[in-house]
Amino acid sequence: MGVRGLTSYIAQRAEIYLKPFELHSSALVIDGDNLACNLYKDVTGSYSAFGGDYDDFYRAVVQFFQVLAECSIRPYVLMDGGYEERKLRTVATRLRGKISVIKKINPNDSITLFPLHLKEVFVDAVRDCGVPVMRCVFEADDELAALARKLNCPVLSYDSDFYIHNVKYIPLITLTVKVLTKQMKDKSKANRDSRDLRRNEAKHVKKRTAANKIVGGIQAAAQVDRHTGNAETYKYLDCCIYRVSHLCGRGTLSAEKLPLFAALLGNDYIARSAFRNFFAAGMGKAGRSRKLKQQQKRIQVILKWLKEETAESALAKVLSRLKKSQRDSLVSQVNAAISGYSNELCHAYDFFDEHYENAFPYVEPASEGEISDEEDLDASDEDVYEEGEGNVDQPEENEAPEDQEADSGEDEEEEVEVEDKTLLFPQWFLKKLYPANLSRYFVDLIHLRKYINNPQIEHFPYHDSNELALPILNYVFSLLHHVEGSKTEPQLDEEGSPLPIEFTYLTRAIRVTNVKYLKMPIEKEPEYSFEPSCPDARHLRFIFESNLPHVETEKLFRKLENLPEDLRLYFLAIIYWLHRSEHCDQLHLHALLLCLIALRTIDVTIPAEREVKAFHKRFGKILKQERSVRDRESAEGIKRGIKSSLLELSVPDRMPHVPKSDCYLTQERLLPHFHMQEIFKKKFDLYSSTVIHAFAEFQAVVYQLNGLNALLDLPLPSPRMNQLFCGAFVYNMYDLLRNRTDVRYHIENFLLPDSKLMFDFYCYLFDWCAQFIPHWKEVEVDESAAKAIQKKRLKKQRQAARKAEAKESNADTNANLVKDAEPEDDFYDLNNKFCALRVA
Repeated sequence: MGVRGLTSYIAQRAEIYLKPFELHSSALVIDGDNLACNLYKDVTGSYSAFGGDYDDFYRAVVQFFQVLAECSIRPYVLMDGGYEERKLRTVATRLRGKISVIKKINPNDSITLFPLHLKEVFVDAVRDCGVPVMRCVFEADDELAALARKLNCPVLSYDSDFYIHNVKYIPLITLTVKVLTKQMKDKSKANRDSRDLRRNEAKHVKKRTAANKIVGGIQAAAQVDRHTGNAETYKYLDCCIYRVSHLCGRGTLSAEKLPLFAALLGNDYIARSAFRNFFAAGMGKAGRSRKLKQQQKRIQVILKWLKEETAESALAKVLSRLKKSQRDSLVSQVNAAISGYSNELCHAYDFFDEHYENAFPYVEPASEGEISDEEDLDASDEDVYEEGEGNVDQPEENEAPEDQEADSGEDEEEEVEVEDKTLLFPQWFLKKLYPANLSRYFVDLIHLRKYINNPQIEHFPYHDSNELALPILNYVFSLLHHVEGSKTEPQLDEEGSPLPIEFTYLTRAIRVTNVKYLKMPIEKEPEYSFEPSCPDARHLRFIFESNLPHVETEKLFRKLENLPEDLRLYFLAIIYWLHRSEHCDQLHLHALLLCLIALRTIDVTIPAEREVKAFHKRFGKILKQERSVRDRESAEGIKRGIKSSLLELSVPDRMPHVPKSDCYLTQERLLPHFHMQEIFKKKFDLYSSTVIHAFAEFQAVVYQLNGLNALLDLPLPSPRMNQLFCGAFVYNMYDLLRNRTDVRYHIENFLLPDSKLMFDFYCYLFDWCAQFIPHWKEVEVDESAAKAIQKKRLKKQRQAARKAEAKESNADTNANLVKDAEPEDDFYDLNNKFCALRVA
């Protein structure tokens, strides 16, 4: 949610509010969406302009959790679910901000726009690390706080809401992801010493907050200090921890006023402008210091004012400065925020306990200091709310009917929403949602009947990239409302006619920095019944039968069995994209296939290294040895082939047997293409958003097909985008191949000449796709062009021969005379007329 300005305020006073902490041998509740976004910003940098480098991001996530495991930390990851009605205004505002970014995208900008499959790749990496993960129904903040209190462990996030929640909170900005080692004898004193941050530590926190740099290089290898003797050691991560008592314990603010304090500052649910009259008349001046920003001054003034007020008197004074028409809505919003900050329900604990063995190895009892702090906070809460219950809550109940639209129905369902929001959803849906198999937009489709289309990096004058996949999304919506045994009945209009069942599609307008709202009624009812416990896989086939008239669907799904299982859904998306998109051609397909081979084969076989200098430093000897061996074989006329034992296997089955030497040599050729071209740093206008738009459409098709596939309980394995797609690489491949007349020849001789197995696999995949390429995108073989290529090759050969002859003919004609001359003979330079005058 976020409390505006509070993060900077705490960071500037880190020595007051934060305490040093050693994180090890404990449970840790992690805000998954927050960690994913911050890791992606740190890892990819400016490469977000190419649609997402999922391979680098996946490795960073895996390394992060490997570091936690090395310090015996048991993490629990919670992902956000759908949006609540009261947050839609904030969502629309942020959507406009994203639209303005893609309107003037520049590959050199540091602005990060998160790619479409970011959260899915993050969940894949978390699962691969064996870490418990769960998707919440709505925003995960309340569930994170409740689970942390239940386990008595810290929350790791970078959300200012946790400065208000009564939990131990580790700001992600303070975590040094580097394993440190200390003697065991110091362990008992490590986290009990309540020392303040040193001045240099506080400056470091402030500096990292200002730079918004979360993880400054993940180091899994332990830094071992030299200790004398045989003392036992332990590993830990250095960080800072915050407790509510740090803010409330200085006599500035009491715990019961924290939700009102956060509301006055403004968050995603309450706009700061709602309190404009109150700040102007009731708060006085915010000070004249030029070093502090306006929001920082406002925080100081609010803290000073709340110190002299009770919770009920403060709220009464705030309401007195508002218009009567605004009071009803504001009271309900403040109380909704208060209920969110004090929610104690925890579905995550039950889910982890049921689905993971030994789910909670670390459950620590609260220390005496923590118990006393909580008792003091609870006691103060009870005193205040018993006194102010009639004055604060009663107006909400009495005035709710007058402003139903502003409250969005929260007052009528307050007990349901506050106590158990999961009651709003059917049980079958929760079973699919909790394991994070379904994306968060499924919650919006069921609860709000809305789909928020976050734009990708795409060409602004075109329609949004997700428009290509709208038939798939519409069919998913149709399935959700045609569940066997509980179909949604349409509402009736004034004349008694049924109204269409529809959802609202929020997306960007064309050529305008604005959001448009489209009503999307159900186009086609499901061809087959939808039983959630045993869904029919034929729904996936029906998408192609109804939307791709030029594809032989029966043949497509029969030929699909010839592909590896993990590629089948991905190649279904390729065929759908080739037929529906107006902006892609076969060059886009070539780029996707080469990226697939590089990530799925090379990165799996050898250690992934993206920096050219580091690659040569690490594997330079291997490259030199293997290159010399192959050059010698080539000089001797020995042609490298495929082992006879591998020839018996099908082409896809040969890929796990690709030699490491092939991977090293091929990676050396492909490595420069994983980085942004240097020319863009000088002439960024050469960057083509139209090329990116075609790949953005493809990502949207994969995303929607994967969502339908997950709803049907995964009849096909979900595509692993970290092994399939790298935005910078596919863009560079397209740019490299678009000027090649014979693409296959260039790939064979310049990109994959060191691996016959990889080239055969590339040919196999392209030939599979060629059966289903639409006829209007087939490239006719131009015989004149082929002849021109052959002539060009012969011309180069003749030029090389002439250069060799010229080199021999240009040799010094007097070289033999000099070579045969005796040492004592006089030398006469024929080119020097004064040589004969030399004195003996």
